[in-house]
Amino acid sequence: MTATEPVYVLIHPDGRAEWGDEIAAANEQLGPHGIGRAFLTDGSRLRIAMSDCALILPDVYAPNPYAAAALARVAGVPAGAAPETRGPIVLFGWDPRNEWDSTRPLTPDERGLIGEALTAAGCTVA
Repeated sequence: MTATEPVYVLIHPDGRAEWGDEIAAANEQLGPHGIGRAFLTDGSRLRIAMSDCALILPDVYAPNPYAAAALARVAGVPAGAAPETRGPIVLFGWDPRNEWDSTRPLTPDERGLIGEALTAAGCTVA
């Protein structure tokens, strides 16, 4: 856990997960091929980030079944409905009014739900 409120959780393909408060640190873990971002669900205040090229460079980016399972649980969909995930995945709180980096601290409810999802997915949380 960080000294300040976390704005993201980074989920690695080996199941390690870490909370953080500086999104730039998480973005560096996504690789050199650019970053793609999407909303977790329509209307969600949570966003997902991963390498832009993760799905087209399978030799570079390992499958991330831990992230797929955790994201599905947070989104409230069956694990089989989760999209393919490869490489490190960031789930972060989004605030369009934050002109600096568009992040916001995760709420206590979000942290609780994400923590439960990480546990259910078999992640090791640092």
